[in-house]
Amino acid sequence: MIPDGSLAPGDLFTVGFDSNEGRYSLYRIQISATPGGHRFNVVGTVGKGIKESARMAYDYLKANTKKMGIDRDINSYDLNIQVMSLMQGKDAHDLGVAFYIGLISAILSRPVASGLVILGQMSIHGVLSRVEGLGDKIRIALDAGAKRVMLPTENRRDFAELPAEIIDKLQIDFYSDPMQATFKALAEI
Repeated sequence: MIPDGSLAPGDLFTVGFDSNEGRYSLYRIQISATPGGHRFNVVGTVGKGIKESARMAYDYLKANTKKMGIDRDINSYDLNIQVMSLMQGKDAHDLGVAFYIGLISAILSRPVASGLVILGQMSIHGVLSRVEGLGDKIRIALDAGAKRVMLPTENRRDFAELPAEIIDKLQIDFYSDPMQATFKALAEI
């Protein structure tokens, strides 16, 4: 499900937990940023948790644009976000970091590294949450074709519980804040 090679800017993969369905799901997020009248639109699989994660990521980005070194006015873009559940999940509250990176990728027209799955949730202040269900999420990413997974440094201690086969087959990158996650996720151009 995760193709080899680079995707368009704003296009990425993540895994979230659908608490209503009680299962994990692979999500593909596609974000387009076009000059326009400051619209923010989320379509596709749009449960309450997904909308909240997207909105928090957007609000955090607006508040920290200069800190990120982005010289563009975020308010001058129409942002359209399409969320596709590739495993029938209907909602997830833990996709914030993926939305954040996708927004920056789309605005800067820089693709995310190929074969990457981004895990993690953040608050409106950029505080990262520990990824719950890490083993299940990494297994889904691996089975879907991921070559690399990014997750918060807080999850480093969970690696003792993961099977060696998972750790050996994936490149794992840790990040300690949303800005560092973005720099690690964007493809070198």
